[in-house]
Amino acid sequence: MAGHDDGSVVIRSARTGRPPTRTRTYKPSEPVRVDTCIPASLAQRLYDNAHETRRPLRAVITDLLSKALDDVDEARMG
Repeated sequence: MAGHDDGSVVIRSARTGRPPTRTRTYKPSEPVRVDTCIPASLAQRLYDNAHETRRPLRAVITDLLSKALDDVDEARMG
């Protein structure tokens, strides 16, 4: 993920199982939809965590991805 001088975030096209798309530019805190298929056992753990912590699933996933990418200071989604 690269940024522009104006603070925007550029998301490059990647293989997603759909036809290629264009590069998109967003504000750093602007939400971006990411669709994926994961094993049910992993999904269960994500949903259980969201339920137990009473947090939105998107916040749980955002935190986990940030930690996995060593990006703990990135904007959080609540």
